[in-house]
Amino acid sequence: MIKKHLVADHIDKRVTYPGTNSKKYIVIHETANTRKGANANAHARLQASGNSRNASWHYTVDDKEIVQSFSDNAQCWHAGNKYYNQNSIGIEICVNSDGNFKKAVDNAVELTKQLMRKYNVPASRVIQHNQASGKNCPRYLRSGEKGVTWAQFKAKLSDKKTGSTSASKPVKKPSKPRKTTSKLTVDGKWGKDTTRALQRALGTPVDGIISGQLRNSVTTALYGGTVRYGSGGSPMVRALQRRVGAKVDGYLGPDTVRRLQRYLGTVQDGKLSRPSLGVKALQERLNSGKF
Repeated sequence: MIKKHLVADHIDKRVTYPGTNSKKYIVIHETANTRKGANANAHARLQASGNSRNASWHYTVDDKEIVQSFSDNAQCWHAGNKYYNQNSIGIEICVNSDGNFKKAVDNAVELTKQLMRKYNVPASRVIQHNQASGKNCPRYLRSGEKGVTWAQFKAKLSDKKTGSTSASKPVKKPSKPRKTTSKLTVDGKWGKDTTRALQRALGTPVDGIISGQLRNSVTTALYGGTVRYGSGGSPMVRALQRRVGAKVDGYLGPDTVRRLQRYLGTVQDGKLSRPSLGVKALQERLNSGKF
């Protein structure tokens, strides 16, 4: 049973984007508030009063109830990433010290399953806040230190006895990565066009920008303003790191380049020259659709 405590319109307008949420993803968070009494109702009251920071999320879940603060259509500010804010529903799990975390997780699972059924969201698009922005959230599910892990959370979304998922429609078997071809100029210069092609091949948002990066020998070797410096890392870089077997932290650096070079079969020195033979190999792969 979901209890509604929707914020007033003037608050809604202040802490959401003006568009309509596509609801393609569900992003799981933890409140990080361990104080006694910091339950779902307390966080709903916080949002209803305007919050103490520029943040908003749709649902808060504790061991006893689920409270909704914003319409599912609202583009709330919870993911630390504009794309996911505009295209996902945010669920916060309470971690108050006087609550039962495992029960709160179970309640969050049930809510997630309801939303999956309602909006036909596959389990592959139920993600951690960490995947959207690089933040260590949901902390306890990520570490497992409270007795339940992220892998267990995802497993609870499926009925293991019947083999069917919680979505109302049959879910297809995971498909092979989509083959996408590009028409890049093979010049060894990694700029926005190469970034867009790589984003399409990896299935991440396509904008030609590698966001949240540190300034290093690799990022300064890229062309055309494709890098946006800051923190949090890039969803595309995380997807690339998973593809090539590098440490997944969202930051493009020498180790990721070295793993990419090995993946492409080029010299493995962790460097990008201007232009680069490794980037030429990458461009050729992207053009052929075999990345």
